[in-house]
Amino acid sequence: MRRMAELALEYVESGLRFARDRAAVLAGDAANARTPGFSAQDLAAGAVRSFEGLRFEATLRQVEASGPVAVMEYAMAAQGENATRYHALADQERAMLHEMRMVAEEARR
Repeated sequence: MRRMAELALEYVESGLRFARDRAAVLAGDAANARTPGFSAQDLAAGAVRSFEGLRFEATLRQVEASGPVAVMEYAMAAQGENATRYHALADQERAMLHEMRMVAEEARR
């Protein structure tokens, strides 16, 4: 049971790291949108199975947005969606840590 909780927490933390890295890529898109010839990018999440188990993998991909306005619109919309996902994962992590503390306190009694 303990290993399953650790694994679940590890997956949530991987999601948080992905959201952090994606936010950095999207911020770069917004900052460079007016640069002539700039090509926007985004991170795509995937899962890879290995001998250690399942792990997340981020892949940089080109965005189908041309021109500064389209790049800015894409970056801002994707940032909003990414922030929502990050906050949901952070809430999940807090709830899991709270649950782990409760179980540990009960075990000490």
